[in-house]
Amino acid sequence: MNSNFGKYDVPHTLKVLIDLQNVVADAEQFYLGLSFYLSLENFRYFNTPSDVVVFGNIGVDGVHYGFLTDYGSVTDLEIAPIVCVCPMDFERPIRIVAKNLCEFLSVNFTDAELFYNQFESEQDYLKSREQWVAEDANSTYQLSENEKVVRERVRGILTERIHIPIIDNPYRYVQNIKLERQRIISIQTQDGLGVANLLLQGEKHKTFPTEKDTDPDLKLLREYLRSTPVASRLALFRDIQLNYVLQDNKDLCKIVLEAMINMELFDEANRLSDNM
Repeated sequence: MNSNFGKYDVPHTLKVLIDLQNVVADAEQFYLGLSFYLSLENFRYFNTPSDVVVFGNIGVDGVHYGFLTDYGSVTDLEIAPIVCVCPMDFERPIRIVAKNLCEFLSVNFTDAELFYNQFESEQDYLKSREQWVAEDANSTYQLSENEKVVRERVRGILTERIHIPIIDNPYRYVQNIKLERQRIISIQTQDGLGVANLLLQGEKHKTFPTEKDTDPDLKLLREYLRSTPVASRLALFRDIQLNYVLQDNKDLCKIVLEAMINMELFDEANRLSDNM
């Protein structure tokens, strides 16, 4: 867990989830209750942001959840926003989905599909839900009565131990979380997540060109990482992870890691290194 969590302590709500899995003594029973597996080690893909602390995965297509630390500026993971990483969605793999872990759990109980699917509108989502319910009713893979009992038991234990807030409209909640994120970012990034670190007075952002089909000019990249504002460099780290597989480009990876270390982003550098 050390390289994944770095300087952060395991937050209270996650400790409760870990204890819950120990109580039920079975990862599959935990999954039946919460629809994700705990992933406390370095469960990462090449496009998992280096400032995300992963805590769970859904067991399909590499989809996983984590705490967004905004490059270590979050003081406590208990209040860190939650992101969903869909690594097979190469154009927009990162989605901010909840204000914190408790609110994530609330939406997860009833509307987890909102985390890893895209919908044009609330009406589109509700229509999809109706279709899924109809398909499940006719499916041969429905939960058995025993599995339903396990699910309710797991959820019951959890709600006895922590307060899960009520979110009346999960679709609108997730949409509002995305809008709130856009209001606080100082620089937009290609993955839509953006950078929350502020540009200082007098600083100006200049985008460094990154494209999937074009290798970056490494000489210009080094100069950019030496001379631009901190917020600009952080934005570039996001764009690089979106467009390039650092494991396959050792020279580019070395430059990124050196820049992170020079900026004292030791946790982020360690997460990238452990994923090599």
